[in-house]
Amino acid sequence: MSGRFGDVADWAGLVHAYGPAADLPDTLERVASDDAAVVERALYDLSGSIYHQGWVYPATVPAVGVLYELVSAPGTHHRPQILRLLSDIAGALWELEEHDEDEYDEPDLATVLTWARDARAAVEEGVPTLSSLLDDGDPSVRAAAPVVLADFPDHEPDLVPRLQSAAVAEDDAGAAASMVLAVGDMCCERDERPLDWLRERGADRRREVRAAAAVALLWCEVDDLDDDLLRAVSDEIQAPESALDDQLWVLDGGRVGFFTSALDLHPGAQIGLARDALAVPDTAAVHRAGQVMRAWRAGPAELLPALAELLGNGETEVVKDAAWEIKQGGPDISLVADALVPLLDHQHDLIAGSALEALGRVGDPRCVSALAADLAEPRLSFHPSAALGGMSAHADVLLDSVREFLSDPKKGTGFGGNYLNSVLAGLAAWGERALPLLPDLISLLERRKGVPFAARALAALGPSAADAVPALRGYLGRKHGPQNSENAAWAIWRITGDGEEPLRFLSGTLRDGPDDEDAERLFDLGPAAAPALPLLDETTPAGAAIVQHATGETARTLPHLVDAVAATPTGMLAVRCLGDIGADAAAAVPDIQQIAESPHVLADGPSTEVIATDRAYQAIAADALARITGKAADER
Repeated sequence: MSGRFGDVADWAGLVHAYGPAADLPDTLERVASDDAAVVERALYDLSGSIYHQGWVYPATVPAVGVLYELVSAPGTHHRPQILRLLSDIAGALWELEEHDEDEYDEPDLATVLTWARDARAAVEEGVPTLSSLLDDGDPSVRAAAPVVLADFPDHEPDLVPRLQSAAVAEDDAGAAASMVLAVGDMCCERDERPLDWLRERGADRRREVRAAAAVALLWCEVDDLDDDLLRAVSDEIQAPESALDDQLWVLDGGRVGFFTSALDLHPGAQIGLARDALAVPDTAAVHRAGQVMRAWRAGPAELLPALAELLGNGETEVVKDAAWEIKQGGPDISLVADALVPLLDHQHDLIAGSALEALGRVGDPRCVSALAADLAEPRLSFHPSAALGGMSAHADVLLDSVREFLSDPKKGTGFGGNYLNSVLAGLAAWGERALPLLPDLISLLERRKGVPFAARALAALGPSAADAVPALRGYLGRKHGPQNSENAAWAIWRITGDGEEPLRFLSGTLRDGPDDEDAERLFDLGPAAAPALPLLDETTPAGAAIVQHATGETARTLPHLVDAVAATPTGMLAVRCLGDIGADAAAAVPDIQQIAESPHVLADGPSTEVIATDRAYQAIAADALARITGKAADER
């Protein structure tokens, strides 16, 4: 070791993440090593000392000057990684400025911010070096330098013209694309944005540059990308390899993640890309279309027809995956129902099962025969609860098949879990349409089959299921297991409207705060939930909604209900209450309006349910808005 960096600063008098920085000269010396592995390890060490979990330190400042000296030397190994470290150091200030003073003790936040400003200034002093690296002999360095330059959008003189001229002259596709991205990144918040220049780059012969120009335009809030630019992004996402691979721009999420995330605020572009990708179908494109449908509310109506066109594809895997994604498409499945019907007889059990489930979810009567056949002899891979629940409007023609199944439940394929339980969950969605099956449900209790789910189906019948109460009482108590006992208790409460007896078996659970399912059960009880109210914390979202719905005492609950609005099960209970309250709930309008009108799918949960759940949330929010504001959607 030459020790040439020992005199750069009083290292021992400075600190890094682990204390006095006396070891830094040696670490920096290792960055200058002829051994690439030694350099890699030294850079790793620096990423933990002078830049540590978003913090920078007094020792970072002189280290930056040394790093510039090293990155300027053509013989230094891993120069793009050095530039990445410089970019991390420059950007530390932005994140730290978002922190709260209460998070810091010693040193305090003011001190940490001073360190970050000094470190950022040190990186900015190297802008002339970074500019010179745009002409470096190594294209990977020419590609990395723009990333650091982009950290200084307000630098004087303006760096954009230099990047533009370098990009136009650049022969390497990856370096040119990086320069274009830097221009977009630096100009995205300016009043004057180089949109014409970026569109010119969008006509470049190189795919990577065209895709970079498209992303830069999106960053600059250009929503109306033409088909050629959208196709460039699509091609870049699907390309097996790219000049952008391993570049600093894409390191965090990979090339596909980078280009996909660039479209996050642009539903039209994302949907268009997903639709175009299906023109050359493969399973990745199919699943990507499904992801877009579950991200954007406009997605299903746009993408389901394109997915349905694949159902006639000769490749079984493509058909299987397309049917799988279609069945998750929510109410808009009805748009492609005609294409699903022929698949009900498909020899592949998952394809036929997905078609059956999709048609059942939207209540299409053409699946009645297939659903009845599977109840008689289960063979398909699908969720009976979803298919049967959606067919409630056709309960009358399914009653005999369901009754026969309940008399002698079959095991099924196991795809949707216990087949009997899944059927019973579907019957719970029928509500009183399942009343003709009351004797059959009681028989299940007497035979000790599917007790928790039979209890839920009976609860959905309400007071009409009074004949089931004696059998349900037989399952109260710990000796029958918590699932049997608790579901029987809830059913008795819902059927009788009297919570005194059930509450003895539910109070322990409720004292810990009801989960989403129990909160909905209590909410649906309305005033009959009164015995449980002393166990609830009315300042919580669930507690506030249940108390308000049971008592109508708005003064106690309104502030908590306003705070509780969210696209979650309990948040939507609050929205329903606020709709009941009406004009006095005006403070909640912005948050409810977000749920009703957001372009995003806001609901969470299993992928098979998220679109349908979100659509239900949207309808609840729209109804609440109309009741609070007194205006229909087209009047607001």
